[in-house]
Amino acid sequence: MRFGITPLQFDNTLGIIGATGAPDFSQFNYATIIREFQAQGFSLMELTLDVRYVLPGGLTEQTVEALLEAKEDLGLNFTAHLPLWSLEPATPNEFIRNASVQCTVDAIELVKPLDPVVYVLHSTGSLAAEFSRLDLPPPFDQVALEYINMQSKQSVEEILDQTDIPSKKLALENVEFPFDATWRVAEALDTGVCLDTGHVLAGYSGDLTVQEFVNRYFSRIREVHLHDGGQELSGGGMIRRYDHQALGTGNLPIQEFLSELLKRNYEGVIIFELTLQEAQESLKVIRERLPDFPIDTDI
Repeated sequence: MRFGITPLQFDNTLGIIGATGAPDFSQFNYATIIREFQAQGFSLMELTLDVRYVLPGGLTEQTVEALLEAKEDLGLNFTAHLPLWSLEPATPNEFIRNASVQCTVDAIELVKPLDPVVYVLHSTGSLAAEFSRLDLPPPFDQVALEYINMQSKQSVEEILDQTDIPSKKLALENVEFPFDATWRVAEALDTGVCLDTGHVLAGYSGDLTVQEFVNRYFSRIREVHLHDGGQELSGGGMIRRYDHQALGTGNLPIQEFLSELLKRNYEGVIIFELTLQEAQESLKVIRERLPDFPIDTDI
């Protein structure tokens, strides 16, 4: 089974641009980072496309050319996590929704030469998450959800129309929004799905377990974001939610989950949304608990 990693994490990115003691964006070289992670044993990597918009010069046409050279030299494959910072594809504000669509289209067109295996999309953003947390009385709760989901569907449809990528290469991720609504968009537009295990464990996507997610939605899962997480009561009766933890440090039933993917002949990719050290620790946990599990990372 094919495992990969997200090479860019917030901490290591800050470390790169601040290596000289002051912010210096010229120190950031995406292709160099990719080659360094390949040297650590990963030949599948998820590109963080927000870099194009938040790091000056971080992801340009020249960067893509350098990444394509690295791909050909080293036998790499990429997935692409589409931009999410400041975007809201599910807003009823047409100015913001249209801008979110155009930003996403721009990112897809930029990396098309790399032929990503999957494009991962947050089809709802922070506004949708905020509405999903509101304690609205029925039927207003359902009306609000369906209205937001309608905007999301329109945005996804426009992204597919304007980029002409195969619909199943676009994977809608479960985020902080009821996933049964996102699933209806995936079914209507024949897209794929990205299962984020930590988001499920933290309770962001509805009241279901990872196993239930696989049972219900397996037919469209094209990518798995693999990390641990959970939720627990903290002081004052508040629920503390956490994710992006190394495997074995949260509530993910590792053996059951991976065995189920294997039993179902899962053919998609699995991406560690973790630091390099956490990913290596997680691989060690998998090998200890499932010694015969087929792991393909070139490690």
